[in-house]
Amino acid sequence: MDDKDSVRSSAGRPRDGRIDAAIVEATRDLLLETGYTALSLSAIAARAGTTTAAIYRRWSGKAQLVHEAILPAEVTALPSASGDVEGDIRALVEATRAMFDRPEVRIALPALIADTVADPDVHGRMISRFADSLATYRSRIGEHTDPTRDDGELPLLAEVVVGSAIFRIIVRHDAPLDAAWVDDLTALVTSGWTNTSHGSSPR
Repeated sequence: MDDKDSVRSSAGRPRDGRIDAAIVEATRDLLLETGYTALSLSAIAARAGTTTAAIYRRWSGKAQLVHEAILPAEVTALPSASGDVEGDIRALVEATRAMFDRPEVRIALPALIADTVADPDVHGRMISRFADSLATYRSRIGEHTDPTRDDGELPLLAEVVVGSAIFRIIVRHDAPLDAAWVDDLTALVTSGWTNTSHGSSPR
């Protein structure tokens, strides 16, 4: 696939989305074949039939590309609230499980987190991509919390649910994100939410 979209982009025309899709698909395939550490942009470009220059026109580097490849918008979207506390929390836990319990995510996550934390620009882009999802988490924290706030902090519910999934993948890497995990975490978070809603507010 030729990177002819560079000409169109420079003229202000839409770039060719086929190249974007080919790069993302190549990234996912190579992650499963080589792992994150051995993954290179040149290998991705070769597999996608394009150039590393084409990749850099779209992504700042490997970390951002991999992040968007393994956690696309359709995967990170979360269900809106229904009003039933336990049901809403379970829906979030299930959505988090679906988000992280995929082979390419499990393979890439440990090293990807390290690269993301080390690069403020990539970290900022990651948080920005999750803005809508984080707002969904924030709206479930309770009546004491303003769901519209944007102070840069992760909602506590996101820290608990997503943090639990990440810990299980990285530290307990052989432990599954299964139905039992969903049941246990839902029960734990629901109990904590009930206690908090009648006491001091979470941050």
